[in-house]
Amino acid sequence: MKKILYNIILLLSVLMVFGSCDKEGDQIFLNGFGSSELTATTNDVVLSIANSKKIVLSLEWNNPTLLSSDSSKTAPDGILKTYLQISSSEDFSGKVDESTCTSLSKAYTGDNLNSVAKEVGLQSGVASPLYFRIKSVEGDNMAPAYSNVEKVNVTPFTINMNFVSVLSEDKTDTLTHLYSDSVNGVYTGYMQATAWQHCWFVENDGTCWGNYNVNGHEFELSKASDAWNCWFPNASGDWFVTVDTKNEVWSAANVMGVTVNGTDFTYDSKKSVWSAVITTTTDNAKISGTASVNEYNSTTRTSSFVGKTLALPDTTIAKAGTYTVNLYINSHAQYSYNIVSGVVTPDKPEVNFPSELVMYSIDGTTKLSTLVKTGTGIYSGTYTAKQWDNFFIVDEENKVWYGTDPKDMFTLDSADGKQHVWFKDDFTDGTTLAVTVNLNTMKWSYSK
Repeated sequence: MKKILYNIILLLSVLMVFGSCDKEGDQIFLNGFGSSELTATTNDVVLSIANSKKIVLSLEWNNPTLLSSDSSKTAPDGILKTYLQISSSEDFSGKVDESTCTSLSKAYTGDNLNSVAKEVGLQSGVASPLYFRIKSVEGDNMAPAYSNVEKVNVTPFTINMNFVSVLSEDKTDTLTHLYSDSVNGVYTGYMQATAWQHCWFVENDGTCWGNYNVNGHEFELSKASDAWNCWFPNASGDWFVTVDTKNEVWSAANVMGVTVNGTDFTYDSKKSVWSAVITTTTDNAKISGTASVNEYNSTTRTSSFVGKTLALPDTTIAKAGTYTVNLYINSHAQYSYNIVSGVVTPDKPEVNFPSELVMYSIDGTTKLSTLVKTGTGIYSGTYTAKQWDNFFIVDEENKVWYGTDPKDMFTLDSADGKQHVWFKDDFTDGTTLAVTVNLNTMKWSYSK
């Protein structure tokens, strides 16, 4: 406080001296600020999950100078306050993000810059200008001084925290996705795993969860750099997995049996399907079931388990009769029914057509475009593309991620080993393409 009062008194004293002194008959007076010079390390930043934790933009500037009418007389500094202003409009007439500066530089990580860009109104996936300037204030009676304006084109991205990717031990393959419908950091879903299979859980903001690296803590999660990978207990088959990043624990419940409408199902490990024959006597008969599981968690560890019963999704059978009922997981993060009239050998699940499909970036963080339903199992939409763009086509309702058959880029495939969906180089970057998906034939196409 004493320092502040001293600076104020000193500044006032100098102002009085400058206002009363003569130099060869001329009065000396204050002219205000000499503006700062602002520089940026780049003028184009494309943000993504890959650079979200890295420095993507740095700014530097110098403090303004307090000027007098006599260049040989230096006016002392008062209490200088400096602010960095950011806006989507060059004249800063729109929404402005303003932060106080305590140094002569500012560095932004991808996350930081993405948040600011979204705050001032930039659209995800679109390159738009951000304008930066320094605002300097010294004393209540002096107008602010502004630096030059630096323009930086920024392409923001959207992080969808509604699922976590389950990666292989070497982090090269995505085994499945577990979902958080409430976006609360708790992810659940069914998946297949073998005894002692190793894996990692990666959230869409890039946070990688492994195992707390102390023996005896197999189901405690850690995002530390020295974390171990997680692993399943000594059992194979279908598992109901819960990944709780809020409490930093996970659990794995091995499915031991399935009962639907009082009928016990049998498991075909080669086809990964639970099946049984059910006879209904009324139309629109309700089909509901339960799964008996052995759950391993942070309390049981891998040496024991807790027996539990989980509810399975309900459905109905329209007409009374005898049906083969199959429960599949495949690339789904939940069970889905395939009901076939008569007694048949299960082949592959029928597609439950969703209300829409979504094009996702290959890292799973950004929605690129929505494909609306135009007919039974047929979807279409537009996307402004670049040559060789890669993406997934996702059925969010049924939790199915479609890539392409490695042998045919226009045949959709949700099985392990699928490739990304991709465009060729038969158009100019920035062309808006019409994208069509037919889930009846499992084909997709695009046109200019």
